Amino acid sequence: MSRIQNKHIYTLRNCQGGTVADLSGGDKYSIIGYHSHNGPNQAWIFQNDGDGWSIKSVWVDKYLGIEGDVNDAGNGRKVVAVSSPFKWDVQDSDVEGVEGIRILVHGKKFSMDLSDKGNAAEGTPIQLWTRWHGANQIWAPVERKWCVDFIR
Repeated sequence: MSRIQNKHIYTLRNCQGGTVADLSGGDKYSIIGYHSHNGPNQAWIFQNDGDGWSIKSVWVDKYLGIEGDVNDAGNGRKVVAVSSPFKWDVQDSDVEGVEGIRILVHGKKFSMDLSDKGNAAEGTPIQLWTRWHGANQIWAPVERKWCVDFIR
């Protein structure tokens, strides 16, 4: 995957709504769309183990994951911050005219999706949804330059 490099830090901007993946400062659990303010709760370290990617928060010792068990992944399941690495597949965009990446539950057809078809309102939940050709499932990674001390 050429767009994402191992152990690099990115902000993920949704290609439909324009908001970024934000670990809520209110509960340090919810993953929502929010305007970009370049805070550490909007910065994610991509780590490849050779068989998939984990996506770790720069801000707290948590990873992008889902509510419940991976075997229960399905439409509407919330993307949340979890304490253990969660495995994702990262692929180049397959939506015509939309540049970015698609983030899917490893080995499944469920994509990270800015809900309500990419609603740009702050606080819009990020969820799983069956892969389809919507720009709300494509994320434009913006590389962040952070001190190496943030990488745990």
